[in-house]
Amino acid sequence: MILIGRYYSPFVRRVGATLQHYGFEYEHRAIRASGADQDEIRSHGNPLGRVPVLVKDDGGALADSAVILDYLDDLAGDSKRLTPDSGAERYDFMSLLAIANGAAEKAIAVFSEHHRPEDKQHAAAIEGNTRQAKDGLEYLDARIKGPWFAGDQVSQLDISLVCYWEFMRAGAKTVFEACDCPALDALAQRARELPIFKNTPLDA
Repeated sequence: MILIGRYYSPFVRRVGATLQHYGFEYEHRAIRASGADQDEIRSHGNPLGRVPVLVKDDGGALADSAVILDYLDDLAGDSKRLTPDSGAERYDFMSLLAIANGAAEKAIAVFSEHHRPEDKQHAAAIEGNTRQAKDGLEYLDARIKGPWFAGDQVSQLDISLVCYWEFMRAGAKTVFEACDCPALDALAQRARELPIFKNTPLDA
């Protein structure tokens, strides 16, 4: 398999960390989702020029991290999957994951706004997106049950939240500094020592 996109994108990184967790072999192509590089992304199956894209072993391509993670769960099999496969447990889990994803999207919006010329930045957009990300992350922080989000085992909530939190620490500091998330911060500190995160550094 081939994973396209830089790990600086938390959505690419969560796919990379999941591939590492499952022990799947893959090639990583650290392509930026901007400028001329978007043409290469389009050539691999995403006409939007967005990352991540996963090129499967059969040559087909999958776009969007949520779709890719669902595919990887199916490849891994029911006994190993990082996301519950059915029933109320799955819907509750996916609802929490959707909150995490939404918080990450808001943090990326803040990151993007800060990269506009200073006189073009919208303070109201920065404030509003920061507040939404903060509310979502603090909601999740209050629900962390143990060493990992749901207890003793790593799940997709852990992988995704760590990728999002570390992106905010590095690139969306307005959001990171606004949040009061001691449990999430402790979880991320433990996770940094895992090979799946050491092997998917933000600068790759």
